[in-house]
Amino acid sequence: MVAAESGLARIEVPAGGPAWRREARERAAARYRELGVPTTRQEEWRFTNLAPLAPIALAPARPADPRAPRTLLDLAPPAEGPRLVFANGRYRADLSSTGALPRGAVLASLGQALEASPELVRAHLGRLARAEAHPFVALNTALGEDGAFLHLPPGAEVGDPIQVVWITDAPGASAAAHPRLLVVAGEGARATVAEIFVGRADEAYLTNAVAEVSLADGARVEHYRLQDEAPGAFHLGSTHVEEGAEARFSSHQLALGSALARSEVRARLSGERGEIALTGLYMASGRQHLDNLSLVEHAMPGCTTTENYKGILDGHARGVFAGRIRVLPGAQKTNAYQQNSNLLLSEDAVVDTMPQLEIFADDVKCGHGGTVGQLDENALFYLRSRGLAPEMARSLLIYAFAAEMVDLVRPAALRTRVRDLVAARLPAGARLREAA
Repeated sequence: MVAAESGLARIEVPAGGPAWRREARERAAARYRELGVPTTRQEEWRFTNLAPLAPIALAPARPADPRAPRTLLDLAPPAEGPRLVFANGRYRADLSSTGALPRGAVLASLGQALEASPELVRAHLGRLARAEAHPFVALNTALGEDGAFLHLPPGAEVGDPIQVVWITDAPGASAAAHPRLLVVAGEGARATVAEIFVGRADEAYLTNAVAEVSLADGARVEHYRLQDEAPGAFHLGSTHVEEGAEARFSSHQLALGSALARSEVRARLSGERGEIALTGLYMASGRQHLDNLSLVEHAMPGCTTTENYKGILDGHARGVFAGRIRVLPGAQKTNAYQQNSNLLLSEDAVVDTMPQLEIFADDVKCGHGGTVGQLDENALFYLRSRGLAPEMARSLLIYAFAAEMVDLVRPAALRTRVRDLVAARLPAGARLREAA
């Protein structure tokens, strides 16, 4: 990696907090200065050029106007349960509600948790998302103002989906926000967590988000990530997961906004008979660039990974999917499969798809596939012959391709919001939503 030369290089670590966190910040800042911004010469970044970040003076986002987040909150789906809201990386208690939680469960801002349960946070913060291994995790660790914290004791179950809304609002100046999510699920605990990323439409800014999800034996966590940032935004997000025996983690990555975005999932199955399910939908037009990376490591026998991402690209947009499943020695009886399907709607749209397997065990069932195609002219002709206008015929076929991913969103309000966002990007989206 090369030394950072953009506004991202000017790191001033926030003051305050416990001594151990200040030390972690300083170490992370030093590590980021050492690693710098990744370049296309590195394998994991060879299809995503971060040079457009260089000329932007990404100063730390200042506290938002107290009134502005209320307006931007309308861009998020209605809350169906507990909700934490953050504006420019800072907790907004006036817009948040934790609701009723099981006995012993904690849902709070990271700042609150550091005051109430510092040792619990210290034991888990940075354990999975390691600053020394990833430049943007280091940057987040060094500069993050606040974050969301969810701790579920053994057997606890939160029935309603927990929503965490990250709002960026920085009129008049480019800004950088560094959200952090930490989820610790005890044995047999269950929860659904939905992260929503939105921002003001007329400014360039960076969201550099990190999530850590730790699942003990038998825990179940369903994680949604809706990236609907402003058209001029840059979004870099990574989710780091480790699960124990018979645990299950499912991730739904929905990338629709920003000028350039990258979503990463890095997961490790550390207990027998664990399961991971990763799905994603990315839709890009104009000159958008949407990158998706997944790295899943099977360390124990009898585990399962299923992965299915879909991309829809129009204009001069570019999509990237790089997925790797690694089966370590001794991880026998592994079942793992990757699929990436892409629909190109223009001659200038580009997609790079790289599903990969690394297998070091001999008793496994693994496979992968990738497809790139265009709309079926015969299907278009059939719909036209039934009286549909060209725009409606195209919209129906595109939505049919995306519908599998949309229907996997279980929380009703979030599913409705995703459906509306997908429809809005279609030629006859307004009429399609009315028909639905």
